[in-house]
Amino acid sequence: MTQAIPVERKNRIRSIDTLRGIALLGILLLNIIAFSGPLASYYNPSAAGSIEGINLLVAMFVDVSSEGAFRAIFSMLFGAGVLIFFAKPEAASGVVRSLYYRRTWLLIGFGLFNAYLLLWVGDILYAYGVTGLLLYFFKDLTAKKLALSSLCLFLFLGLIHTSSYLFTRSLYNAFTDVSALPIEIEKSDDQNQILRDWESYMEQQLALPGQIQMETELRRRGYIDNFKFTAQINIFFQTVNFLINTFWDAAAMMLMGMAFMKWKIFDASRDLGFYVKFMIYGFGVGLSVNCWEAITYVQGGFKPFWVATLRPTYDLGRLGMAIGYIGAVMTACKLEILPRLLHSLACVGQMALTNYLAQSIICNIIFLGFGFGMFGKMNRVEIYAIVVAIWIFQIIFSVFWLKLFLYGPAEWLWRSLTYKQAQPLKLRPD
Repeated sequence: MTQAIPVERKNRIRSIDTLRGIALLGILLLNIIAFSGPLASYYNPSAAGSIEGINLLVAMFVDVSSEGAFRAIFSMLFGAGVLIFFAKPEAASGVVRSLYYRRTWLLIGFGLFNAYLLLWVGDILYAYGVTGLLLYFFKDLTAKKLALSSLCLFLFLGLIHTSSYLFTRSLYNAFTDVSALPIEIEKSDDQNQILRDWESYMEQQLALPGQIQMETELRRRGYIDNFKFTAQINIFFQTVNFLINTFWDAAAMMLMGMAFMKWKIFDASRDLGFYVKFMIYGFGVGLSVNCWEAITYVQGGFKPFWVATLRPTYDLGRLGMAIGYIGAVMTACKLEILPRLLHSLACVGQMALTNYLAQSIICNIIFLGFGFGMFGKMNRVEIYAIVVAIWIFQIIFSVFWLKLFLYGPAEWLWRSLTYKQAQPLKLRPD
């Protein structure tokens, strides 16, 4: 037999769906910041105004517990999914390869749709699709070689982050030195150049006060104005930023996910002690690093050279947290803790593409000008109340939908286009 068929629901790995559902919901904890306010506030919670009290505590809690961690898990599971897709013994390898590439190109299309038409500047589907085109060449490597390849990429990422950190810190220190000079002292050409360089850097980050005000006003306008604004940012993110950061980030996590899949970590088949140690060691490293980063950031007055992706220890902290969450979820699955909740989260994960795109639609309606226009009007506590509401809605919707249908609507479309024929959608009673 040479014809490949989609994975049936009964053959899905429930622990992976559960973990994917948690990661999908967790991603919104960070994405909501860019949905609801100026992009600069994603990196600097004080960018759009002073932040203190409970709002500061909430911002730092999310930074410590979630920054990059759930995205890392999502990326790992994408890598694991590549191996699952190729595990089709009934089909010829050439057929599966063709289907894989068609599927991956379609994912790029979903990413472009989400980025440009759904106006989401933080889209990851495009990056996953482009990176996924290369994963085929790694699928037959041993788990050890995959993990070593991933660690090499992490070291490279560390060099990128450290170099960016050192450059930005040096420029910031030079800027503060020049800015501290008395007004009556005439500045040299070099000193004036430093001021211009710093202003240019802040302009690139969309962090100048005038830019923040302009972005806020623009995002409260109609669809066309928002389309023009997000298109410019998406072009940068999908070209320059993709080449210098996003690609290496996604590839490192995907390769690690492929290694974890081959080590049978994601299917909850290892012994309980393994997952408990996984959780303890992961959270031990992740929380230690992230707490130190957060304290340094706050005590330093949110200095711009200490934003998340510029921290030299960024990947160490988020990888630790990701491993901790993986261990915790696998432990819960093995012990069948709160089985109804685990089932509900698995439903969210089974409809991850639908729910991911739906988050863009829901947040646009809430925050942008052609919706309720709440952009820049909510503090951190308020936006996380919105997050919880979206979580509840997506959990209930996913459970209800999968009682009636085999796939989420976006998943159905993706499968149908991949296999070039309409897939069955309605769930048939047993």
